[in-house]
Amino acid sequence: MTEEENGDRLPYSQIPIALTKDQLDKMEDRILYRQVKSVKAGQIERFKINFTPRLDGDSVAIPPTLWVKVRNREPVPKRAVFLAGPYILYVDCRSTDYNPNQKCFITADQPVYEPQLLPGQSFYIQLSCHTLKPDYSWNIDVISQIIFNNTISIDFEIIIGTSKQILHEASYPERHITNSDKTGNFSPYLNIDHWDTFDLWNLPVPKQDRPIHLVILTHGLHSNASVDMLFLKERIDAGADPNSNIVVKAFFGNIGKTERGVKYLGSRVAEYIIELITANETFNNGKVDKISFIGHSLGGCVQTFAIAYLKVNFPWFFEQIKPINFVTLASPLLGVANENPAYVNLVLSAGFVGKTGQELGLKYFEKDSKPLLLLLPAGPTHTVLKSFKRRTVYANAINDGIVPLRTSSLLYLDYKTISHIINSEKEKVAVSEGGGRKIMKNIDISSVQTMLSYFMPQRESVYHKFQTSDEVAGEVTDSGVDDSITSDENNDEIGEIPPTTFMDSAASVLLPPLPPAKYIIDPDSRENPIIHDKVYYKKDIPRPKSPATSIEMAEEDSYSGIIKKKILSDYSKFEEAIAQEYHRDMGWRKVIVKLKPDAHNNMFVRRRFANAYGWPVIQHLVDNHFGPNRTPDMNIVSGNSVSSSDELASEDLTRIVSRDLITRQNIEIDESVTEEEHAWINSKDNSESLFAVGVTGLLGEVTEMMGDFREQIYKLGLNPSFAQLSQAISIVPPTANANQTTVNNESQSDVEISESGDLGVKQGIMGDFI
Repeated sequence: MTEEENGDRLPYSQIPIALTKDQLDKMEDRILYRQVKSVKAGQIERFKINFTPRLDGDSVAIPPTLWVKVRNREPVPKRAVFLAGPYILYVDCRSTDYNPNQKCFITADQPVYEPQLLPGQSFYIQLSCHTLKPDYSWNIDVISQIIFNNTISIDFEIIIGTSKQILHEASYPERHITNSDKTGNFSPYLNIDHWDTFDLWNLPVPKQDRPIHLVILTHGLHSNASVDMLFLKERIDAGADPNSNIVVKAFFGNIGKTERGVKYLGSRVAEYIIELITANETFNNGKVDKISFIGHSLGGCVQTFAIAYLKVNFPWFFEQIKPINFVTLASPLLGVANENPAYVNLVLSAGFVGKTGQELGLKYFEKDSKPLLLLLPAGPTHTVLKSFKRRTVYANAINDGIVPLRTSSLLYLDYKTISHIINSEKEKVAVSEGGGRKIMKNIDISSVQTMLSYFMPQRESVYHKFQTSDEVAGEVTDSGVDDSITSDENNDEIGEIPPTTFMDSAASVLLPPLPPAKYIIDPDSRENPIIHDKVYYKKDIPRPKSPATSIEMAEEDSYSGIIKKKILSDYSKFEEAIAQEYHRDMGWRKVIVKLKPDAHNNMFVRRRFANAYGWPVIQHLVDNHFGPNRTPDMNIVSGNSVSSSDELASEDLTRIVSRDLITRQNIEIDESVTEEEHAWINSKDNSESLFAVGVTGLLGEVTEMMGDFREQIYKLGLNPSFAQLSQAISIVPPTANANQTTVNNESQSDVEISESGDLGVKQGIMGDFI
């Protein structure tokens, strides 16, 4: 049979030769590749390992497996440095042809990852070559988990060898392992491709023969879009309509500057877009004719301000470039003041997350004593938002203690239907069923929760005030929007929509539930997290329940010099006013999802595998906004008439969005806050305060404390019960069992690996296989 007659089968000359056990025993182990790199906040290093078992005319076969070691080279004491760091790496390895939407049948091809590679630790990965192929390739991502500081870095090394043993011995200089102190590729069988953060964001190269649809991704807390939103970027690249010319970009310059305010962050995003389409040869001279915006968390507010900034300061922008998609993912569009406990509002108001916290707490007032978020959806912003083909908000129904459902869904929803769905499948809370109410079976923390409830009382449910009309907006179907569909549950009372409590959020922070192996490798095993998907128009939105909730009333009060005390103390009034303005004369598609903890990060898949519960959400976003079968344009209920209130609001917003004013303000902010410090953390006035290190600093301290506690639990051999903290967890992070796992017939050196902090291969997704 000729090679052509052989069809898709490999030519016999290219099939690798499998080694016998005797040949393997006689083969000398060696290091094939070594590289030393470092990553800062928002940085990733990707290594593509290309392995060809034999060269032309080569009759010598190679071992059936290769081994990779990724080591965090930072000293062990830095494990406790959370405020400046943390000095932790995320590492994952997957076959280059791995697709999260396709079932992975071959065990050896299943991905493996380590979500928390601590200083001094090593992560070992076995690359199987058991399946006969002419060549093999894998991608390894090494990502910085630094979030507080964009000047420090984490050093790491990646080594490829023929055995785990040789990789371990390479850590000891006295053993004189060949190539252990060099960097480079030492094998003709290997070819290593390497990309850094900027390389990955500049791929794929846009087509030059057709107009570009520019997609801007905007991150929230700490603005690490470069790594945190990379999965979303790559899924858009992979799932976009092949006939389109979509290019996904994000502004990296806001990393570590979250506390400087929505205006600061949004104006810089807008200036980045202007520079991109006017100064960059790939995008200038009219090459961009469409634009979309996708923002996560605070990024939703930031991109909204960016739109206003572009409209006011560059009036030509939205005339030349057509707005297509405006999407937010768990964004606090109404602020976060109303449903948070009193202590959170106190922290936000006091400025412990800087101006941004005050803006989200609705306590930072612009001219005429109106919060920025109240002004933001009006005037020029409103005009541009109405011109988008699609406006979509994704909101977490539960398990998001950072951005509650009401603010991320623009307040008005069919809560009857949503509560019915949630309560029909109530999650169990007992430890025996994987709940998060107990940390260990002998430690009941209900008494602690009772004590905390005095300081953090949950607000009374007011969902019935914002229930949409019985004629609920049309449900989104494959063929478009069907306005005749109504809710089946409109005659029922609104059931409980459980809030995420402080202790529940703490549990997911301490041990976020990692998706089980089956979830990673089998798409059929994944539940659909989308529980509600409808388009809401102004006709579906109830009238304000109380006076002084509209833009007009706020205008009247401010211009007369009278600011009612009850308006400033009752944040729900502001909430209603903001939500009413967002719904004026335009519809919104609202996609409500039910995700496992940590839902806020799962929503946009911050890390490819650790946050894989959000994969279906990202797929929904891509299919409906960029795919070949994307949903039709949304109908605009009324024309583009401008009311008197719109003119007033436009005048107010235009004043604060002025480019000259913003430029001066940004310069003042830059001069007052250095890159090495956060003014809201190191303020002298806060030096004696409980919140001296700020909210994120407190989170770091709690994480450090609980990290030490977790290690003690593991050392005591109590890991099985402690792992039950997370209700969805079926596999534990690699660090969980690093000191307990044994490999079949381990040698003494393997024991040394555990004692030195190395992570054995059995703690990844591929655990049982290896």
